[in-house]
Amino acid sequence: MDNNVSKFMKTKTKPKKNILISILSKLLICFILVMTCLILMKKNPKFKTFMEDKVFKDNISFAYINNLYNKYFGKILPSYKMEDTEEVFNEKLEYKNYNIYHDGYKLEVNNKYLVPIIESGIVVFTGEMDNYGNSVIIEGIDGVDIWYGNLDNVSVKMYDYVTKGNFLGETKDSNLYLVFEKNQEYLKFEDYIKN
Repeated sequence: MDNNVSKFMKTKTKPKKNILISILSKLLICFILVMTCLILMKKNPKFKTFMEDKVFKDNISFAYINNLYNKYFGKILPSYKMEDTEEVFNEKLEYKNYNIYHDGYKLEVNNKYLVPIIESGIVVFTGEMDNYGNSVIIEGIDGVDIWYGNLDNVSVKMYDYVTKGNFLGETKDSNLYLVFEKNQEYLKFEDYIKN
């Protein structure tokens, strides 16, 4: 019996050690990348102007950077998936009609429509906005900020990483306001939504 307990204890402690090593190695990689950029900025004037133009003057897409980091290095913190789980909500955007509304569009949807997330990304704003009511802005991995307006029962909070097709919230009535913005320019609905 004691032998079985010691085997159980060994298997429980191994993953914790691997997780700690994984986190430390990722932190070390990040530290090396930051230090390399700082050294290059100090030594190379061209690199310094490039970084100033791209990082300090342009809009940085944190969702895109997060997506690249996860693609090549994995997630910073380990996540555990439970077995036998299924996605409960994975929908596409459905609407009856749309019209131009301020900087974006007003979609006619079913009353209390359950709004799916159009593109994976990071939540950069939640709250009230003029002309749009209770709104959420998601910075997509493609660099497009999508504003969702006239929402109720929102299921996300600031800085959440959200996945395409998952549940965002529901509309207060039969209208959903959408705005597509990239580099401070508003995009056309037809160019972005492909149903």
